[in-house]
Amino acid sequence: MIVIRKKLNGIIPYRLIYWPTEAVLKELTETLPLPHYARVESATADVQRAPCIVGHHLSITLLINLQRPLGDIYKDFIDNARIRIHKAEKLGSRLDFRGYSGGADEEGLVPQFVALYNNFVRGKPTQTSPVTAEREYSFFPFADLNIAYLDGQPICGHLNLVDREGGIVRLQDGANKRFDDPATARLAGIVNVYLHWHELQKYREHGLATYDFGSLGQVQDSVGVNRFKMQFGGTIIREHNYLLAGMPRTWRTVVTLMSLLGRWQRRLEMEKAGERWREMPLEEIRRTIETSIANFQRNLQVRSSRTNVDPSERATANTERSTALAIDDRQSKASQPA
Repeated sequence: MIVIRKKLNGIIPYRLIYWPTEAVLKELTETLPLPHYARVESATADVQRAPCIVGHHLSITLLINLQRPLGDIYKDFIDNARIRIHKAEKLGSRLDFRGYSGGADEEGLVPQFVALYNNFVRGKPTQTSPVTAEREYSFFPFADLNIAYLDGQPICGHLNLVDREGGIVRLQDGANKRFDDPATARLAGIVNVYLHWHELQKYREHGLATYDFGSLGQVQDSVGVNRFKMQFGGTIIREHNYLLAGMPRTWRTVVTLMSLLGRWQRRLEMEKAGERWREMPLEEIRRTIETSIANFQRNLQVRSSRTNVDPSERATANTERSTALAIDDRQSKASQPA
């Protein structure tokens, strides 16, 4: 379990809690002190009613079992992911990795990642928002930042939450230069896959048991993210997330007012969409996501066939289409009788 303590607006005691035990969750939902506010992520327990619950939504995530042999983990990748890894390896000395896990940030890696991330989210304005260095530093020492450099310049990076006691690592924030010029975008896609492979090996060597891709998207414009994550194989599971407060009536009013804001409207849309997974069997959840990826693939085929598409858009579409085709091909083979 990870507990990150903050103060909302510098006044209200605020906690971010990841992977709580059932006992801790029960205590939080029933006896949170009056001025306190907490957000709980990635809980396994489904608590329907409790005095301190302001909000509760279900989500799904993709887990990689790091306790298996490395070759078995690699075998689960689709062919296109393995091809990208081989291409990244051919970059040789052009490619370099640097990391930060807390303490003095002498190389300024966190500000570099923030700049990379905020440039990245400009290409996804409806899906995510810029971050600050203060926010990213607040996750340490419970975080691990990995940045890949190409020719000395950051091209992609991942900020991961690490629960060493629980043996789990989770992707919190990720960014890359796939919205840059076509050549850089192509290399960013290659290196981003390789950075995940680099991390899987690293965390496995450090004795961690599980790599969590940080949830799967639940609305239509998240299908591209799902396509990227599912190329690594993995197991889909449900998880429960809670908004808790010692004064729940007051906070329900606050949440209602904030729901009028554009950013919160998207969050509520995502939370509502997650409810469809509550009773759905996990295999049906996987098939539903796979179908959305197949539909995404067909749309990419249409886009890439247009002669008036911008070259950078065509390059991105072709790359994404090849990955979607590979996922679809693997799924078709998996469904055939032995």
